[in-house]
Amino acid sequence: IIFRLLPNELAADTFEYLDFDMQMSLIKAMGKEEVAALLNEMSADDRTSLLEELPSAAAKQMIMMLSPEERKIATSLLGYPENSVGRLMTPEYIAVKPDWTITQTLEHIRKYGKDSETLNVIYVIDDSGKLIDDIRIREILLSPLENKISDLMDENFIELNVYDDQEKAVEVFKKYDRVALPVVDSKGILLGIVTIDDVLDIAEEEATEDIQKLGGSEA
Repeated sequence: IIFRLLPNELAADTFEYLDFDMQMSLIKAMGKEEVAALLNEMSADDRTSLLEELPSAAAKQMIMMLSPEERKIATSLLGYPENSVGRLMTPEYIAVKPDWTITQTLEHIRKYGKDSETLNVIYVIDDSGKLIDDIRIREILLSPLENKISDLMDENFIELNVYDDQEKAVEVFKKYDRVALPVVDSKGILLGIVTIDDVLDIAEEEATEDIQKLGGSEA
C-alpha cells in the first residue's frame, strides 16, 4: 500500500533496491499502466537486471510496455552477452566537447544533468562520439568560466570495453577507486557508464559464491 502511494520517480528509485521476489510481488499487484510507468522511470541498468531474471515471454511483454526510446535502450542492453559490462551499463551520462567553455558546460549540465546516473564525472568526446577524456566535476566547478574544457584535459582516463567480463569491472573499480567508469566499443565510441553501485552488486554475488564453495555447497 505504501509503495503504491509513492510518486513515480520515488517509486522507481525504491523498486530498484528491492529483491527480485519482492519486485515481482509488487508488479503482480499493480495495473498495467502502473507497471509501464514504473518500468519507464527505472534506470536502464536496473531495469536490465530485472528483465534478465524473467522468463523470455514475460520480459518481452514488459519491453513492449516501454516508450519507443526506452524500448530501444532496453533491447540494446539485453543484446550484450550475459555477464558482460554491456549488461551493467547505463546510457545516462553527461558528455561535452573539448572546445566548450566552462559556462557552456555548466549550462549543459543544468539542462541535462537530471537524467544522468551520476554527475561526479563528466566525459569529453570528439565529433564522432569517441571518448577522449574524463573530468571530475570538482575541476569544472572550480575553473574560471571563460576557460575551455580542453584546458582541463590530460587525456589520462580509464575505460571499460562493452564486452569485458563483469568481474574485470570489479577489479578495475577496486584498483582505481572510481565511482563511475565509461564504457566504450572497439572503436572507442562512448556507449554508457558503469557506476559503483552496480559493481558492488556483482562483487557481493562473487563473494557469496566463494563462501558457498568454501562451505562445500554449490554456488
